[in-house]
Amino acid sequence: MTDTRKTVLAFILIALVLILTPRYLRWIAPAKEEAAPAGEKALTDADTLAPVPVDAPLPEPPEERETPVLKTRTAVIQPQAQAWQEEITTIETDIYRAVVSSRGGGHLVDFELKNYRHGSGEGNVQLIAGDGVDINLRLSYINLDGDSTYLVQNFEVLEVPGTDRTYLTEGAITLAYRHTFSSGARVTKRLTFQADSYTIPVEIAWEHPELELGINTYEIAWPGGLNPAEKKVKEDETYGKVYVYQGGELANQGSARKGPVKRQQLNGNTQWVALRNKYFTAAYISEANEPGIYGAISAAPVPYHEATGKNDASITRYFMAIGYDARLPVKMTLYLGPLSYDIIKDLDVDLERIMNLGFSLIRPISKLVLFTLVFFHNYIPNYGVILILFAIIVRVLTNPLTKKSAISTQKMQLVQPKVKALQEKYKGNPQKLNQETMALWKSEGVNPLGGCLPILIQMPVLFALFIVFRTTIELRGQPFILWVTDLSVPDVVYTLPFSIPLYGNGVTILAIIMGLTMFIQQKISGAGTNPQQKPMMYMMSGMFFLIFNQFPSGLNLYYAFSNILAIFQQRNVRRHLKVDQTSELPAKKKPKKS
Repeated sequence: MTDTRKTVLAFILIALVLILTPRYLRWIAPAKEEAAPAGEKALTDADTLAPVPVDAPLPEPPEERETPVLKTRTAVIQPQAQAWQEEITTIETDIYRAVVSSRGGGHLVDFELKNYRHGSGEGNVQLIAGDGVDINLRLSYINLDGDSTYLVQNFEVLEVPGTDRTYLTEGAITLAYRHTFSSGARVTKRLTFQADSYTIPVEIAWEHPELELGINTYEIAWPGGLNPAEKKVKEDETYGKVYVYQGGELANQGSARKGPVKRQQLNGNTQWVALRNKYFTAAYISEANEPGIYGAISAAPVPYHEATGKNDASITRYFMAIGYDARLPVKMTLYLGPLSYDIIKDLDVDLERIMNLGFSLIRPISKLVLFTLVFFHNYIPNYGVILILFAIIVRVLTNPLTKKSAISTQKMQLVQPKVKALQEKYKGNPQKLNQETMALWKSEGVNPLGGCLPILIQMPVLFALFIVFRTTIELRGQPFILWVTDLSVPDVVYTLPFSIPLYGNGVTILAIIMGLTMFIQQKISGAGTNPQQKPMMYMMSGMFFLIFNQFPSGLNLYYAFSNILAIFQQRNVRRHLKVDQTSELPAKKKPKKS
């Protein structure tokens, strides 16, 4: 094979690798069609106990309980309305503002996070969907006639603050609601809001449930999903899922934009159920000694009106519920807040398993990268500066290998004339050519693979950085300088009226700097010394520039500064290469006296 053919083949292989890189990165940072990781399972129709959509009648309860014969067509029945008017209570703290209605016994009308801005920059993140149709924290059950019944009317208010609006600076405050049935049964629900926590303890107690419930089983549901919080709705849709966690096993369902996903019910001790979008989550967490008796999840596409005015867009509205025995008082917790690793980890219920930190080999590195960045942020307020410092640390730690790689690359360039001579001499004998070339490399102390090792070592770090910047909330909305206002998204300074394959339609400054520094680094390393290798160098730099243009600006900042450090390192290697080579030569023996 001639050198020209080899070069063309190399171009094709490099192009394929770079074109497939985004798919690979989406694989290690799971997207909406991701296969379930080890220890998880994606639910299928085989798991369905009652194939009904969201808000449809409840499925039959666990087998060990006595079950009434359901009607052929089960109707949704509302208990006899009571003469209670809706009461609204607002609880505000330093981290959130919650608006609670007596409807359904504590329906969250609004839940606004004060420390997180909406991706569009307009207002704070609002987690509650604003259509007002679904009641969250909703109680439902099968009555004595076998009909599914939802408690969505106004409850009697037992305990609320003396004012409609309360600012809670410390401690906690409890809201209590009660519904009394015409049969004589009663249910009481208490919600406790805490000043410094996104967790809301919930208590539910039934009195004489046998007078109203057909099987002494009820569920508390969250049918409304989460409100989109990102500028591009697709960002939330990509990472959206709903989960059931039982006995260390995690089952999940993903996007339903192509059609409704049937309700799935998993019987057994249920530690928690949770749903999420890209950066936020809602979860029902059982007490350790009072697990739920089942977990239920489903998903359905719903229209979403975007800022563009288009009404044909859709998002997935996730549903979750956890079932309990009505004969026992229940204490559980609603977590409604950010997917911040430290906060989620402190809950100590394995809820962090719903976070996207890469597959098993990358996940520990992602955690280490995140821990390092957050640690430095305790002392340095600017994450951009932290990334530059992180690039320096990585370069220092990998310096021995990187220096050896640079020396090996330079030596490869120095022996190229000898390799060329061997190619001419053994043009018709490939086997002899390989033997002589290997002997030459050995005699010259050259390792043709020596330049690859540092790159291979740094690739997991690069992948981990990509995952951390794309999926962890710690870097969301964090500015650097001037035009770089969010290190978790591309630093777009101009939007083109058209889209370019791989590149997209946004012009980003940091991607340009990254591409230029990469080109200079390759040129200084000697990658372009051979005229036949120069097109390859240009092509590689160009392809990386195109792909990285849609990557988070923080990743481009890190990679660009790492390239700058590599440029200075390689210049230093070239300057001292002759000294290094001289030191490796054997000392000349003194001539013996005759």
